[in-house]
Amino acid sequence: MTLSRGTIMDIVRFSEEGCAFDSIPPEVVTVSKEIIVNAAAVGLAGAAQKEADVVTAFAQEMGGNGRCTIIGKGLRTSPVYAALANGLMIHLLDFDDEIIATGSHTGSAILPVVMALGEMDGIPGKDVLSAFVLGCEVASKLGNNSSGDEGSRAFSAAAGAAAAAARLLELNHEQFAQALLLAGERSFASAATLLPGPGRAYRQGQAAMAGLVAAVMVKRGLMSTIAQGIPVSWDIEGRAERLDDSLVSVGPALGRPFDVMDPGVSLKIYPCVSQSHTAIDAALQLIQQYRVTAEAIVSVQVSVTPEAMNAAPFPTPADGWQSRRCLSFIVATALCYGHPLIDNFTDAAVSAGQIRSLMDRVSVEATEQPLGAMPYSVSPYPASIEVVLRDGRRLQHRVEFARGHPELPLSPEELDAKFLYCSRYILPPDHIEESIIRLRDLENIENTTGIFSVLGG
Repeated sequence: MTLSRGTIMDIVRFSEEGCAFDSIPPEVVTVSKEIIVNAAAVGLAGAAQKEADVVTAFAQEMGGNGRCTIIGKGLRTSPVYAALANGLMIHLLDFDDEIIATGSHTGSAILPVVMALGEMDGIPGKDVLSAFVLGCEVASKLGNNSSGDEGSRAFSAAAGAAAAAARLLELNHEQFAQALLLAGERSFASAATLLPGPGRAYRQGQAAMAGLVAAVMVKRGLMSTIAQGIPVSWDIEGRAERLDDSLVSVGPALGRPFDVMDPGVSLKIYPCVSQSHTAIDAALQLIQQYRVTAEAIVSVQVSVTPEAMNAAPFPTPADGWQSRRCLSFIVATALCYGHPLIDNFTDAAVSAGQIRSLMDRVSVEATEQPLGAMPYSVSPYPASIEVVLRDGRRLQHRVEFARGHPELPLSPEELDAKFLYCSRYILPPDHIEESIIRLRDLENIENTTGIFSVLGG
């Protein structure tokens, strides 16, 4: 994936003209703060996993400037390793935000960067928010225009992280352009190596770290040879400079509209692959309406889109990681236990006899179709479910939009409940309340060192 000269110019210009805090639409600010609250929550949940211990131990062994918090660990490390650790933990449980149309997970790549720099330098909340909005928009727009493979999404995330870091580090035009290119020179894993598990989360941590490192190195004087000769002085109409070819160009699309508003961002209510959430909601509706129990079920037929089937390819999960991408397991879990929780996607949960028994009665087929053309369809992942009971009844339900989808966004109270659930064993109660209140008031905080350090636990 390559950034064109014109795209780089557009990103730098957009940072100056489209992402000054006062020029960002209020609704974008509101949604961006909700993404930050959500990312902090799921990062705290991720901190309780053994994989978080691995990356935290690594950060400690590497040493460095201990001014940046590792979420939920009560430890500080260098900004670089904090970005790596926090990016990994935010994405670890498949519980973070997602631009549904493109599969971009912006929060896990951008929040670790603005959090590290904001805490280290005591940057005002308005500036942190502006950089976060910029990074999310760049990462998502580049992802929209890429080939759509996992490596391209990682590149886009790293470029967004670099843009956010460049803004907070106050890089000039030339340095900003160099940081974008340098971030893209890092090699990322291909889709073939990114099966469910910590590896996918590590990719997001890598992207955050790569973007931050690129911006810091450029500020210190390292210039990418690929970028030599890129014009850094231009007038507002200077389109004649766009002479090179590229695999990706975002141009005037930046901020018109912001992707977090259209196509919109989903804040997940369930800790598993987002393409399964309509099926979960359909199952929950049946058990709530008809008081269905697992013992009363003879068979379950689940219908999803081909895209959802591809996103959840495991017919039978071998472990907790695969269970997050196994539709028969996910639906069986919802029918057995109700609202799926983090503890429902563990190795022990996968081997539970009741779930295994019900899974054998669940069949899944890809017979649904998106409502409208992908990837910007009105309803990309509709799902239907039919349950046959021992008394002969056939119960059916269909869901077009999952809870948390832009069409059915979480209320502030629901997001607060999610934060409480994710952080209840990590933060003391007063820190939980303080974190939610202050993150939602981020633009009015003069120094963000304190609010981000609270997330350490």
